[in-house]
Amino acid sequence: MSYEKIKEEFIKDAEEYINAKRQPFEKLSGPELDFAKYQYLENFQDYINHLNFRINALLDDYLISFHSLDEANAFQDYMKPTFDMLSRKYTEGIME
Repeated sequence: MSYEKIKEEFIKDAEEYINAKRQPFEKLSGPELDFAKYQYLENFQDYINHLNFRINALLDDYLISFHSLDEANAFQDYMKPTFDMLSRKYTEGIME
């Protein structure tokens, strides 16, 4: 599987995670909504852990192995903008 396909699947999974975590916001308002958003932001590290778990799982699922540190670093450099974008997306629109 190509790195591009892994990235696409990774983004899809991250967006599903964000949407699932934000779904309760639709039923809340006022202080309850503020508190839910606060808790959501407090769980940012859980999201990062989820992203790390998912990328490793995708690499395992598609039998991607790196034969050198240079290959691993190249993949990491390829994915860094995606991780950055998904990190911003997690907080997007929460703190208005």
